[in-house]
Amino acid sequence: MPPPNILFITTDHQQWRTIAGRSPCRTPNINRLAEQGLLFDRSYAPAPVCCPVRAMWMSGAYPWHNGVHNQVHSSPSLNRDMLPGVVTYSQRLRQAGYRLGMVGKWHASQVRTPLDFGFHDFPRSSDGPPAGSLPELRHVCEKQFQWPGSEPFEMWGVVEGPVERLNTTRIADRAVELLGEYAAGGRPWHLAVHFPEPHDPYYPHVDYARRYDPADMPVPASFADEFAGKPQLHRRESETWGEFSEDDVRYGTARFFAYCEQIDDQVGRILDALDASGQADNTLVAFTADHADMLGAHRMWIKSWMPYDEAWRVPLVVRFPGRVAAGGGCPRMVLTHELSHTFLELAGAEPLPHADGRSLTPLLAEPGRDDWEDAVLCVSYGCEFLYTQRMVVTPRWKYVFNGFAFDEMYDLANDPDEMHNLIDDERHAGERGELRAKLWELMNRFGDPYGDTGAEPGPSCPPNRYGAARYLPRS
Repeated sequence: MPPPNILFITTDHQQWRTIAGRSPCRTPNINRLAEQGLLFDRSYAPAPVCCPVRAMWMSGAYPWHNGVHNQVHSSPSLNRDMLPGVVTYSQRLRQAGYRLGMVGKWHASQVRTPLDFGFHDFPRSSDGPPAGSLPELRHVCEKQFQWPGSEPFEMWGVVEGPVERLNTTRIADRAVELLGEYAAGGRPWHLAVHFPEPHDPYYPHVDYARRYDPADMPVPASFADEFAGKPQLHRRESETWGEFSEDDVRYGTARFFAYCEQIDDQVGRILDALDASGQADNTLVAFTADHADMLGAHRMWIKSWMPYDEAWRVPLVVRFPGRVAAGGGCPRMVLTHELSHTFLELAGAEPLPHADGRSLTPLLAEPGRDDWEDAVLCVSYGCEFLYTQRMVVTPRWKYVFNGFAFDEMYDLANDPDEMHNLIDDERHAGERGELRAKLWELMNRFGDPYGDTGAEPGPSCPPNRYGAARYLPRS
């Protein structure tokens, strides 16, 4: 069997509930992928902000191994680039003879581009129709927010004008062009298509916005959260957004869902081009998002350190004809950076040096297998301001280690809105001890410098003196 082509499509800030009929959001093309492939139900971002996740996608490794801890483009960034010598899945694919292209958002380094990491092509998706050939787009702001001390900033609205000028359209244009070129080239290929939408501010085209009546949009039950028994930072984050109403949540959700449908139409164009190329049967297609968006839950927006599923749980679909049964669902816990290990295994390429995740190929063949470890380690160093957080998630439980506050524990089965912090509830002392032990084990397994790895100190593993070892009970 020849090496498979790999089409990797992602979005920015997209919630897991936006696909597969989980909400009023309409995504028929992504749903088509799910119907023809495998839908993961418990897929999580390994970190809650753009740059660390994208660096993890590239390297298959946690931040302490790749060097990207928080946003590389903002002034408080710990590093503007991945560490020298970090190996990425794209470099391995190139070594295996693949032709590689990336279109859209990069954000894994502020210093180097995809061309420095094995990609052959990184066209400017902003190149659109010739100047003067079409009217310009017009942005109509409908809602502004203002943080304490900040200037007002736009949160949502609509775009008017020709759809050919939309960023989502131009990215799909470039992707379709490259796909056609690669399909005719006679080599295995990999194409990464990274849409920057539906990232805030939510600005769908007016034609999509008209399809969603705010009155029909849901309001999360956690909108009523009073943050009793939770770290004070939760209340502070909520208050930072000021006063907003349930109607605001409905309106913002309507614009967000419209944005997702707008992207879905362009995903459909790319999938149609793949079908027309005649190579769909030998192409693995994966769709996911870097992280998600609070979207009014717990009276918060966007993302950062908050440990809620609204910000961490993301869509994940994989289609691979002949290797993945159509229409299946996978209940197992996975992280999206594990796709890089999956791509390399299926391509027959050399593995990455840091095994900070698992190839998902066993689940592609047997989604409900019993020998899969159902626990994932998520990490956060904050977005701009630094914050130490580690999180272990299992099918029922979530345990959160907060470096600058007391910890959290949620029963996701009985409290899916994460309203009740059970960290001090002695009725669950046994589960608390098990979760702490699992978190400790995963941190040490993956060489987390806040653990007690026993590894030799170095650039990616500094001496462990004042990390979680000092504060996190072992049982």
